[in-house]
Amino acid sequence: MADHLRAVTGRAIYLFLDWDVFLAWVPLGLSLIIELAAFYLKQKHTAVKTLILLPLGLVWLLFYPNAAYLITDLLHPFMRVQADGGGHFVQTMEFWQHLFIFLTAASVGVLVSVVSLYSLHQLIRQAFGAVTGWLFTVVVLLLSSFGIYIGRFVRWNTWDVWARPHVVFGQLYEIVTNAKAEVLLIPFTLSIFAFTLFFYVVLYAFTWMRR
Repeated sequence: MADHLRAVTGRAIYLFLDWDVFLAWVPLGLSLIIELAAFYLKQKHTAVKTLILLPLGLVWLLFYPNAAYLITDLLHPFMRVQADGGGHFVQTMEFWQHLFIFLTAASVGVLVSVVSLYSLHQLIRQAFGAVTGWLFTVVVLLLSSFGIYIGRFVRWNTWDVWARPHVVFGQLYEIVTNAKAEVLLIPFTLSIFAFTLFFYVVLYAFTWMRR
């Protein structure tokens, strides 16, 4: 994507976009691994399954926000593109090229996120029932929305949990108790949650109708 963007606009910017798109696919790959592991462990003792699937699930949860995080990358065309000759930026094709490329990346991120979550939702539903399955889904989307806020505004990465756990967990308390931060934290997190929940429900409705 970044190569195409440079070819279209002649600008060597947005080199991070390829990396962000790659990270968006990681949760889907992890969900497939979890699904395969659950299948092969079906006949194993519950404790054995828990010891194997729980760590995989936690790793998946840490990477999961990277998929829908691509939504927030849509701000870059508005920050970077300026109209030639002082005209309004929407009247330049350069702006629309930037916007369409980031919109494509965001669409991929949302699609990958809902497919990945659907896969684990079904595993939880089969193991613990429909209510628990939906509770799992809502909690994951809430945590993911908070994680997207952290990634966009605090600028943490997934691997910071392993590389700097003392810093991450130490600052979490400050973030959630800072009154100034909550002015943006709460509405932003709830907006991302509502957005991703909407698309997840749409996907779930289509799969339900097919069944």
